Amino acid sequence: MSFSPPNTFVDGTTVTSADLEGNYQALRVYLHGGIVAGDIQNVQWIDTRHIQPPVYEPFSQVQHGVSGHQGGSDSGLVRLTFCTKYLSGGGRTSSNAFHPIPQTAITVDARRACTMLFHYWWEVEAGPDESTGAGQNSTKAERKVWIAPYVGTPDTAYSQYRMHAQEAANNININTDTNGWDGSVVSALRPYTIQGAYQSRDGTFMYEAPNGITTFGLAAHSQIDRVAVVNWGVSIETFYL
Repeated sequence: MSFSPPNTFVDGTTVTSADLEGNYQALRVYLHGGIVAGDIQNVQWIDTRHIQPPVYEPFSQVQHGVSGHQGGSDSGLVRLTFCTKYLSGGGRTSSNAFHPIPQTAITVDARRACTMLFHYWWEVEAGPDESTGAGQNSTKAERKVWIAPYVGTPDTAYSQYRMHAQEAANNININTDTNGWDGSVVSALRPYTIQGAYQSRDGTFMYEAPNGITTFGLAAHSQIDRVAVVNWGVSIETFYL
């Protein structure tokens, strides 16, 4: 049967909040169990013209539709990027500075509060760094590079999200604490993935965002002079629902 409110009003009737709330509650009960097939319109009530087509942003490769955002970018075949200790404290162990990794930021403009998922992955070639300098880790094999996501500004990679940081080791022979390459054959002294200087990492970061502009990216704190990010990718998903 169709819905009938328990309280009706005619001219001159005093409307009280209790009567209105009684109608609302009765409607809730009806919608959550009392509705029957005959009460539902059985003809098409929405056309494709009612759905807003997504807006595609070619530079960031992100599309924005009625339910959220989706898209991202990656290194492709030639777009390497980098990390370096010279932008994050010169390798000093006393430094907590993170610097943004070029090309890995992505910005979305949300129309209202939403849930955002930031996906990322990378592969790095770290070092070898045999340099000397005040404040650096004197054991060269223990020098690391840490990469973490950030929201808004790169400093949040340390201040708020350092628990998401992942590391890679300097390409140094752990037995001699010297260069990890074999110069005679121009290769690693041991399989490079075992040596630890070539690392592949990935992660997904969830963020409850307000409406407006939000920027995600990857930032690095490096104790190693040269870290090549040879492959990388970032993507974003947002959900208004």
